[in-house]
Amino acid sequence: MMDLSALDLNLLVAVDALLAEESVTAAAKRLHLSQPACSQALARARVLLGDPLLVRRGQRMVPTPTAKALKEPLRRALTELEAVVLGRQRFDPQQ
Repeated sequence: MMDLSALDLNLLVAVDALLAEESVTAAAKRLHLSQPACSQALARARVLLGDPLLVRRGQRMVPTPTAKALKEPLRRALTELEAVVLGRQRFDPQQ
């Protein structure tokens, strides 16, 4: 089992963008990162998950079966995490 305390949440955000965009360049733009930084994130994610995630087919990047299986659960988890974090940041003077 993976030790989540050692996991970089930003890496999961990058994987989410990469899987949504299916393009390192487009994901980099979406994340406001350089293309090399996004490529490095993909390389780290490949090692972490033990799968290439996106592979080049001609001019396109195509998701592997593992990436396809990961895409929606990862998106849901990040959406829930975002709601928890942003929900706690709202100031309620009655509390």
